Amino acid sequence: MVYLYLFLLFPLLFYAFSKGIGKIRLLEDVIQIYNLFALPKSKICLNDLKGFEFMRDYYYSVPKGRGKYIGISGPTVMIFHFKDGKRKAFSLFGFHDIKIILTYLHDNNIQFLNYKPITPIDTKVKVSIYQKSGMQAFFTIISPLIILGAIIIFMVYSFIVYHNETTFHLLLCFLPLLLYFIYTYWERMYYLKMKDESFTIRNLLGRKSWGFKYDDTMKVSFGSSLGKGAFLYLEILDKNFKYYQFPLDMLPKKDIKEIVNIFKEKGVDATAECY
Repeated sequence: MVYLYLFLLFPLLFYAFSKGIGKIRLLEDVIQIYNLFALPKSKICLNDLKGFEFMRDYYYSVPKGRGKYIGISGPTVMIFHFKDGKRKAFSLFGFHDIKIILTYLHDNNIQFLNYKPITPIDTKVKVSIYQKSGMQAFFTIISPLIILGAIIIFMVYSFIVYHNETTFHLLLCFLPLLLYFIYTYWERMYYLKMKDESFTIRNLLGRKSWGFKYDDTMKVSFGSSLGKGAFLYLEILDKNFKYYQFPLDMLPKKDIKEIVNIFKEKGVDATAECY
């Protein structure tokens, strides 16, 4: 039965790899996109392009009976608009040459359709930290450890009381995976600190910190990977087209509208699709 489940995973893995982007070739007047199997995925002629959108979700309506909308959401979504009215969207998540792509489009005078320059307002921003409350932060950090402790207790109990070595060894095999998930979960604990001239993205455990000046920032966008307000993330694009993306699991959703207004007052094009 286990082998049957593993066999059923192969079509899903093939589908995921075929949908992903493995390589992009930027030719003189053509963008050639390949999937993760190095097979041609799409060919985009610059002469046919009206413009592009970046750092926003892409949804389109479908016939009744198949759901209301389908599309692509999450970070690094790029939407190409063609002169004939058609659109193509791709997720560049995990792709490391986003700056090169944006620079290429800019150098070829392809319009950035969802970027709107904003004139800054002469206003002062007090130092503010946007982070979940102490109790929320406590349970966010401790809850994975509680789950880990419960699994270990169950392992010991099943081994000593029931002498069930199969269950014990099965759970023992899952422990490294669980520890990895806890580590990646903690790595997502970023929050935001706003100051008058700059803003900072910090990790709750104090491991990492990134600082950005408003004057050097071109566009920011708040989004959520699963539904409204679930798995919040922040996308940042500076004026040199360098792209950053941060998970904001420690940022309260209710503060996003206030943060967006601060960015706009400082002359940064800011949007949010997770209210």
